[in-house]
Amino acid sequence: MKKNIVQVLIALHFAEMKVTELLPFARSIHDNAGADPGVTIPLATVTLLDGQITDLSDTVTLRETNKSKALTTLEGTQATDVILTLTDIANQVQKQANAIIPGNVARATMAIQSIGFMIKSTPSLTGRYFKVFKTDVGSAKVRVKKDKLVNIYHWRYSLDGITWIRLPDTTSVSISVNGLPSLKVAYFQSAQTLKASGIVEVDVNDMEPVWSHTISALIP
Repeated sequence: MKKNIVQVLIALHFAEMKVTELLPFARSIHDNAGADPGVTIPLATVTLLDGQITDLSDTVTLRETNKSKALTTLEGTQATDVILTLTDIANQVQKQANAIIPGNVARATMAIQSIGFMIKSTPSLTGRYFKVFKTDVGSAKVRVKKDKLVNIYHWRYSLDGITWIRLPDTTSVSISVNGLPSLKVAYFQSAQTLKASGIVEVDVNDMEPVWSHTISALIP
């Protein structure tokens, strides 16, 4: 049986973005378009995105003092144009990143993140997910799926994927991470401590949780 080569996929969360979040994200992709030597984005596409960003930014500025229906409609149209171009770029980046060294997840991940896209994560356990569901200037919000067997949720983040900083434990399924550097990729991991009736996911010797897979996000 032929074994499929692992592909690294890009996660796009446009449905969860406000226009004020879409603009810095689009600018970061534009500015990092040539960040990886293994990925080439056509100059015409980069130029198109530049013009769309300018148009949308101008309209957003106008709407600060003019809330007319016409401007609202224009802003929506221009935001859609930006999203379509970013989606096209994401498809090109994903295809080329995975083709640099087929099956090399680390290399493909590096290429994708250097341009500013987030990696689509795979749940570490059946029935659970772990995702960044919102980013803002200098901050990110992460969450996991609620599990009735879990008593405490553990969190940590990293700015390089090597050195980790623990965050306060919570009884809720989400946490806000503040004070992150803008236009940099941040990394996150989670863990859970089960209720007494379940198997506790904390080593009694060092109280270090069993950490999940790593997810990441470009911080606006």
